[in-house]
Amino acid sequence: MSSARVELSSTSVAVGPIIIKKEETSTTTITTPDGEENQPQIEVIPCKVCGDKSSGVHYGVITCEGWFFRRSQSSVTNYQCPRQKNCTVDRVNRNRCQYCRLKKCMELGMSRDAVKFGRMSKKQREKVEDEVRLHKQMQEATGMPYMYGEYSPPSQQPSYAAPGYETGLYPHYAQGAYAHAVAAAPISYPSHSYGVAQQGTVPASSGGFPSPQLSSAAEEDTAAKIVAAFETTHTQMRNMNPNPTIVDVNRFASIDFQNRVGIWRQFAADLTTVIQAIIEFAKMIDVFMRLGQEEQIHLLKGGVFELAIVELSSRYSPETQTLSMDNIVLPLHSLNITDQIEVRFVQELHQCLHDLAICQLTSSEVALLCAVLLLEPASTEQATCERLRGVLAQSLAARVGNDAQRVWDTLPRLKQTAHLHLILLGQLRVQFPSETEAGLPALYKELFSIDP
Repeated sequence: MSSARVELSSTSVAVGPIIIKKEETSTTTITTPDGEENQPQIEVIPCKVCGDKSSGVHYGVITCEGWFFRRSQSSVTNYQCPRQKNCTVDRVNRNRCQYCRLKKCMELGMSRDAVKFGRMSKKQREKVEDEVRLHKQMQEATGMPYMYGEYSPPSQQPSYAAPGYETGLYPHYAQGAYAHAVAAAPISYPSHSYGVAQQGTVPASSGGFPSPQLSSAAEEDTAAKIVAAFETTHTQMRNMNPNPTIVDVNRFASIDFQNRVGIWRQFAADLTTVIQAIIEFAKMIDVFMRLGQEEQIHLLKGGVFELAIVELSSRYSPETQTLSMDNIVLPLHSLNITDQIEVRFVQELHQCLHDLAICQLTSSEVALLCAVLLLEPASTEQATCERLRGVLAQSLAARVGNDAQRVWDTLPRLKQTAHLHLILLGQLRVQFPSETEAGLPALYKELFSIDP
């Protein structure tokens, strides 16, 4: 079994004012000075609480509706969380835990006092205007709305169709609550020209991933070997620089091309270290090594950034909102970036890292998730990949317990963040071609090449 099949090339290296109008429902709309309501514009921004389509400013925050928060404030409530007070609050799960939903509302700043304000401050107005522009630009530039698609209620049980996919990213092994959420997943995700089209889940020909009792001893042994391979290839990487540089965000109060390219180079260099470990990990997975070299490279190019985010989530601190890479500690929450797409990328990266970090995945769980993401069905080993991914997904779900749904819910955002990364890299190459090509690691450039 030759490791050369995964080598990408011989050069690969280590690597006017706006007024708030109060309404009887205690919600708000944005109105221009001439009295014309600008509601459709603000609806470009999704609900801050659950990500659904927003309907305006409710109790000081842009949300889909304010009735839940209003009910919670107008009566005596004693919500209890049946889990660990960290439930996912999104379109699918927002009604499952009232405690966590209210907690998120308040963390975002919703307050009954907010309806007393008659005008937005200049700072508030500019912030909303900037965010509206951001979402419009993202939709125009990428064809990707913030939302991943209209939510289909479980009762409809939609059938999915995804050209190029046989299983998609979302495991169908699940029963009960997990199956409920998967069945109600967005039907499709916008496709793009990089890598594999992003589509919704599609049951395999057998009707889904195998149930736990169908897992063979050989497959369980393979899962154990994958975990061991991850431990082997990531041991050295976990012994990071004990004194990384803490990025001074004040340096980036005004991002010019020099420090923008500079911080991208540093990010790419540290990311390449993670990518090298991922490639070594892939080379220790038998089914991956049975694929042809072109298929191996296709899978790596299509999924390595997502795998890197999963790996980096173990180095992200939800408390300080910082990402510790090999040579830098990057405070993602306070980077003052003006480029709209770059802002969106940082936001999405931050959210992915946060959602995975609060699950506190062990190295074994990270290994299983990485393998599930890596082994997209390939033409020559499709059935084997399908079955193995199912076994790995079952094993992962058994380990993470109540956090399994949170992990699955992160997968579409991982895909979108990877896409934004490619857009930004392409943008950087166009704007600063010589500086970009001269400073990025060879392996990074090759894996994320956007050339046809």
